[in-house]
Amino acid sequence: MALLRSRKTTAPADEATAAQPEPSERARDTRRKNAPTPSRKQAETARMERLHPTLTKKEQRARDREATYRRREEAYRAVNARPERVLLRNNVDAHWSICEFAWPVVLILIATMLAMQWLPWLQLVSSAGIWVYFLACAVDVLIRWRSYRKEALARIPRFNPKGQYLLKEMMSRMITMRRFRNPGCVVARGEDY
Repeated sequence: MALLRSRKTTAPADEATAAQPEPSERARDTRRKNAPTPSRKQAETARMERLHPTLTKKEQRARDREATYRRREEAYRAVNARPERVLLRNNVDAHWSICEFAWPVVLILIATMLAMQWLPWLQLVSSAGIWVYFLACAVDVLIRWRSYRKEALARIPRFNPKGQYLLKEMMSRMITMRRFRNPGCVVARGEDY
């Protein structure tokens, strides 16, 4: 390669910089090949293994569980995005209901009933209180259901509540405290929706 070099002598500073190889050359020089080049069959097998890995039973169960969870979440979101479900949630969330306080009220009445076993009349009163509260909740749900059906018939074309389990969903949403409702509340109480 001496033929391509210039005949002029270079300065000693240039020789010092020329003696050190560039970082990319250094990286190339230090890298060693640890194994022979794979054959075509081995390369194809490795590529297919990356695309379709062979999993242990535990890994396969975990992957299946994750796929099932994703499918259920997508189906849940699709069902909850229907206009009648959105209207139902907004209708329930926009109004006060005595059913919202079902869990604390029932818990207090049952605790009273169990704690006062030696006072039969107090046990009888708390037992009757539970039934009266359930009856009041049922009346509240029926009033809200009538209001919802009337509004849905006016807003949603070809609305048919039969076979959609809307009443069950309404009851479930009404007895759940506002903070714990799923999907969360979008409409504030008293707000138009």
